[in-house]
Amino acid sequence: MKTKAIITFCALAFALNAAVVNAQTIEKRTIKLETKKTGIEVSPTFSGIFFEDINQSLDGGICAQLIQNFSFQQYMVPDAPAKEFSQADSIIFGWSTVLKGDAKGKVITVSEKPLIKDMPRYYDYDPNDKYDDELRYIQYCVKFNIENAGDGFGLAANGYGISEYGSERAGHYYSNNTQVPSIAVNRGVSYDLSLYLQGANYEGKVSVYLEDAQGRANSETFVINNLKNEWTKHTATLKAERTADCRLVVIADKEGTFYMDFVTLLPEASELWMDGKMGPFRKDLMQALADLNPTFMRFPGGCASEGTNYFGQVFWKNSVGDVEQRLGFRNHWGYWTSQYVGFYEYLLMAESLGATPLPVLNNGVTCQFAGHQYIAPLETPEDKQRFYNIFVKDALDFIEFCNGSTDTEWGAMRAKMGHPQPFNLKYLGIGNENKGEAFWERFDIMYKAIKEKHPEIIVVTTSGAADAGKEFNDNYAQIDEKYPDTYVDEHYYKGDDWFFKNRDRYNADKVRGGQGLTYDRERPTRVFVGEFANNRTNNAYASTLAEAAYYTSLEQNSDMVVMAAYAPLFCKKGFNKWNSNLIWFDNRGLWRTTNYYYMKLFSKAGNMTFQTSDVMNGETVDEHIYISPTINTTSGEIYLKLVNSEPIAKELEVALDNRNTYKVAIEYMTTDDTSIKNQGHQNYYSSYPGIVNFNYNEAIVPQTIGFGPVKKNFIVDIPQNSVCVIKLIPVK
Repeated sequence: MKTKAIITFCALAFALNAAVVNAQTIEKRTIKLETKKTGIEVSPTFSGIFFEDINQSLDGGICAQLIQNFSFQQYMVPDAPAKEFSQADSIIFGWSTVLKGDAKGKVITVSEKPLIKDMPRYYDYDPNDKYDDELRYIQYCVKFNIENAGDGFGLAANGYGISEYGSERAGHYYSNNTQVPSIAVNRGVSYDLSLYLQGANYEGKVSVYLEDAQGRANSETFVINNLKNEWTKHTATLKAERTADCRLVVIADKEGTFYMDFVTLLPEASELWMDGKMGPFRKDLMQALADLNPTFMRFPGGCASEGTNYFGQVFWKNSVGDVEQRLGFRNHWGYWTSQYVGFYEYLLMAESLGATPLPVLNNGVTCQFAGHQYIAPLETPEDKQRFYNIFVKDALDFIEFCNGSTDTEWGAMRAKMGHPQPFNLKYLGIGNENKGEAFWERFDIMYKAIKEKHPEIIVVTTSGAADAGKEFNDNYAQIDEKYPDTYVDEHYYKGDDWFFKNRDRYNADKVRGGQGLTYDRERPTRVFVGEFANNRTNNAYASTLAEAAYYTSLEQNSDMVVMAAYAPLFCKKGFNKWNSNLIWFDNRGLWRTTNYYYMKLFSKAGNMTFQTSDVMNGETVDEHIYISPTINTTSGEIYLKLVNSEPIAKELEVALDNRNTYKVAIEYMTTDDTSIKNQGHQNYYSSYPGIVNFNYNEAIVPQTIGFGPVKKNFIVDIPQNSVCVIKLIPVK
């Protein structure tokens, strides 16, 4: 008996505002599901996420802390180009002077009285590296010198806005050193304020409040009297009276001198992810990640892990402990990373998502594509000891931080920060897109040290920055000879054609690289596709079809490809450093790309693959339909992931090899215009000057239909240019 879905293709198309296609144009196809013939176990860590601090995704992004340059360290940043950071002590990045009436005075960045005088030094600086010096450790605060208070003299934090510089908006040159109020607050929401003040010869009061772009107060005023001649922390709650883009005003009413440092503003707990119990994260962005059902999370980079020079690397110890004592730095992508969110918060993020953490550490070789490459020396015994102290011990200590008991040094630090239970770290990445003798020599030292003390840890290494070629082959030669028990991180950013044509890349008989070897399942080496995307079309729907088609083959080969993650994960509008990004956002909302939605759809899967016939067009195979069938062997639920890459609707007859009765649920995306981008214009966002009203509409979103019961055979109409998941739920 055949059952046809009660929703026709024309109805599907209408529901998506696509062009209505005459039913006579639908082509007929057949497929047989052989659920009793199971194949490989789907890797339990197959589908995950990769978080890198690129495209302003961390500070001013997923981190909900709203004050930019809150510790005043974005001043005289070594190696930074002009306009990227403050170059004069009176120009304070992210802040502007407030002069009311005939007020007169000056606020300057100083190092004479920092909040933290002795910043912890877990890493010594390298006198042989011209890109590394004592400037990195200097701590700053701001000093108010008020000559005439007038109607109020002060300083205002503008938040994370956008100020364009450079000749082209389509380029990489944006600054968030804006003079435009950009702290996005919502009516009735309370914001938790914290700041440190120290008096010198000041006897007036200090008032703090939110102010909108028209200069109107937008909260009650927090008043601080009798400043002490020592650093004192002050806290308050400011409730927004109106929804508006604001700035935080700190204003004095008397002449005199005082100091300020470490100013933070966070939305109330109810506005944070999991009420702030799992880190200071934006609820909407975290919810978008949770909806992907990630099984693992790689962090903090990528290129951001390597850095462009010695001090641009991510040293994890600088990012844990009290937030006041964390050392910020200019990251690989050219902007400031405060480390208000550090490795501890990353681990909390992964845990809250139910994702296995996969952190990445450096081995003394910075980004080999950057102009200021640093390679940790190994020539002398002193060099080797220094390498051990900084890089090897760093990795071992990190494992202790994650997994050690609370009576160990770093396990105790984890417990002190609020997590006495271990994080159960299983994977550790070393390096990113590296190559050459220098990298592998240092990798060998770290690999052996880790495996000697922690044989249970799976080390993740790299095949380089390309899908093939000399670098790929050379790296795999090293891995095959010395490190066959590692996971190999493969990266590729390609166009549509590559993804369609490489559906068999990881088949067991497919030749791997230029050495005549295959992706042999008998060897222990496994693949982690740590970064992939179509970076040619800026998240147009066409890229979704290509990537989704390819993704079906990754799942069908997940006995080899045990992990896979799209990259990059986030991009703040106006700050794009990359053309392909899974989620676009601004200060108030987000846009999920269609690339995001296929990954969300495909995150639903069984635990085993099973056999099917080819999708047949009469007596020939339909090469434009890509499928991945899986089954949950416990519940009996069947998942058929399907991509129809043609602008032609297809009637698919599905034949089952059993007599079970099923309900059918279909989730799908379709459009007649494959150039559509859900995020629209990539450079306009809600705090851009002149934007008053902004919408977060997404042109293409998944739709769901259901029908049944069905038994044996049934028919579904598969729309043109579609990504579908057909779920069969047994009826008991």
